[in-house]
Amino acid sequence: MNNFNKYFKLVTLLFGGFISFLGFIIVLFYLLKLCSITLFNIPGFNSFFELVIIIIPYIIFFLGYYYLQNKIPLSKSKITAVIARVLIVVGSLLCFATLILSTLRLFRVHKSFLLTFDHYSQYAWIAQIVILFFTALTIASGDAKEKDWMQKNSEKDFVH
Repeated sequence: MNNFNKYFKLVTLLFGGFISFLGFIIVLFYLLKLCSITLFNIPGFNSFFELVIIIIPYIIFFLGYYYLQNKIPLSKSKITAVIARVLIVVGSLLCFATLILSTLRLFRVHKSFLLTFDHYSQYAWIAQIVILFFTALTIASGDAKEKDWMQKNSEKDFVH
């Protein structure tokens, strides 16, 4: 087998893989559209879908706070651990409060503060992301300095 045949086979496989991937995406979108049309004809599914769409981001934020909470004991500095715990508590309270307000808005409670929250709800999500980022930054700043590759290799050579 010469080089031309090898490269032709390789290019053919790459092109076939790309076309197959596009075909898979098209079939997947078609099936999802078919499922959504079918499911939205079920009475009450629209409300259930809206509830799931509202809850999913808050579950992701709570999982982020839980993950960072488990990383706090690995921090060497007590000050960074305390700051990280305070940020996690503030972030969790903000997440819980905005979840309640979003759920009240979903159930169409007519209060003026919910209308205000509806206009500014994106800022609560931005605040959550910023709190998660600064919590991770705080935890990372309390870790011991990582050794570079030369120090690791010299220690490995020293042990042997």
